[in-house]
Amino acid sequence: MSIQIRGARREDRPAILALAHTTLGEFDFTFGTGSASDVQLEGAPESFHPGVLYVAMSGDELVGMAGVYPLGEGLWELRKMFLRVASRGQGIGQQLLERCITFVRGKDGRTVVLDTAEAMDKAIALYERNGFVRDDTQQRASRCQRGYRLDL
Repeated sequence: MSIQIRGARREDRPAILALAHTTLGEFDFTFGTGSASDVQLEGAPESFHPGVLYVAMSGDELVGMAGVYPLGEGLWELRKMFLRVASRGQGIGQQLLERCITFVRGKDGRTVVLDTAEAMDKAIALYERNGFVRDDTQQRASRCQRGYRLDL
């Protein structure tokens, strides 16, 4: 499968929202409940500025996404990293994560944080393989039980 990672476009919004709803539903979560940043996707990609939302495309199909958003001086949050079930385990998440980290470095970011749910064990493994360390002070969403940070 040939994957293209690019910045999200306004016309991607329906597919972005569909992926968010589907992925959250897999884990018995409801879009718009338990994470204030869910609604940010409704205005994507403009709502991620001055950060960015990347999408992974397989031809015309959106198969993944991940974004970063500034929280303060040098501090960025990884947000909405979702992949279609059939696209997991193929390195797409790694590509998205690398693009996000490269973006943050280009903005002189010093730290990337995230929060996630215990049930998202494959995502947790990806974060830990990439040097994120557990820091539960980074939990922002009520549906999340873990926080992580990566000092760049």
